[in-house]
Amino acid sequence: MTTKITETVFSPWLTPVRLVSTYNIAGTYFNGPNNNGVGATLTIAASSLTVDSVVAAVGDRILLQTQTNTWEQGIYIVQSIGSTVVLERSFDEQSLEQLKPGEYVSVGAGDVQAGNFYTLIEPIPQTIGVDAMVFSEDPSTGDGVTFSGGASTANAIPVFSDTAGNIKAQTTTATLGFGLTAATGNIVATTGNLVAGSSGHAGTVASFPGTAANGELILAAVNAGGANNTTISNTTMGQSSVITIPDPGAATAKFLLDTGTGATATITKISTGATPVPMVDPGSCTISAAPGAANTATVTIQLKDGAGTNIARSVGFKVYASSAADGLTLASAASTGFSVASGGLSLANGTAVTTQISAMSSATGGCVLSLLDTGKQTSYLVLALPSGNKISAQLTSGSYG
Repeated sequence: MTTKITETVFSPWLTPVRLVSTYNIAGTYFNGPNNNGVGATLTIAASSLTVDSVVAAVGDRILLQTQTNTWEQGIYIVQSIGSTVVLERSFDEQSLEQLKPGEYVSVGAGDVQAGNFYTLIEPIPQTIGVDAMVFSEDPSTGDGVTFSGGASTANAIPVFSDTAGNIKAQTTTATLGFGLTAATGNIVATTGNLVAGSSGHAGTVASFPGTAANGELILAAVNAGGANNTTISNTTMGQSSVITIPDPGAATAKFLLDTGTGATATITKISTGATPVPMVDPGSCTISAAPGAANTATVTIQLKDGAGTNIARSVGFKVYASSAADGLTLASAASTGFSVASGGLSLANGTAVTTQISAMSSATGGCVLSLLDTGKQTSYLVLALPSGNKISAQLTSGSYG
């Protein structure tokens, strides 16, 4: 009986290799004495060769499958190591007759490739050393998906390690190209941070209550006017606490912050009462004098809150003349004294209007007084309020008409 070679059964298993290349191994390629791949060598200008973190030894079988010159690829044996390292094509994979699509080889060592399989796939080169020889990682359907990398961590998220479909356990920072949702349980950073957004790309952290369609708590950063970060943290607590943010009654509002000393606070506006109304801030109020009628200074007063907004209600106050800039010394009595000219109401002042006056502002926090003094005293006017004083600039003779 005559048996044709095409009917001969070949084992698809090749002799295992010890190592598989993970990058291009540069060297001088020689395609054999007959230029057909038989006896072909790759000479590397180095005194040692490390493949996949393993130092190669003489006699090692190595699969080169990541060469820049794809016609150099194939299975080699380390022939010698000296001033150079010489690799020679393996005797079982150096001629066209020995190359069968579908034959495969296992890998015995290497940080990345140990335990992998590689399959020779079509097209088979027409000429060894001229045409590409391609091995594909297994399991292979097309290019296939394999696990690459060191030992995985339990419950680690697998990610693609390249554009060829290979995956690995992620052990460093990774950017996901999709949203990540935990249907139950928590997303926890045992070390490190949870970050929303990145520099130049806004992100928010949101928390929902247990009842549907009842709003959410959102933490969002806005432009800080420079590379200035804001950190919210707690101090030492004597107990577990729940901090509730009250309804401010407006679409926008601000927190009250202390100045960092822990003893004082900078307050721009305080509202009090069952129906909150802003308090008068003496520092924001204004009191000034300008020439009026003969021997008269017209004194204009405007009560304001800490935000510098005019008070929108009537408020009681007192004005007196002081000969000292600190307001602690009463001035000599004026010839006639104070009276309310407009925008307010004079209260029961008795006969003391020559040095001071008690009054009510208008409904918009304003009041205009007249100070008649034939002596045109150069005093300071003190606006006295329950929460403090505001002192005017010193009057001069030019402050009177």
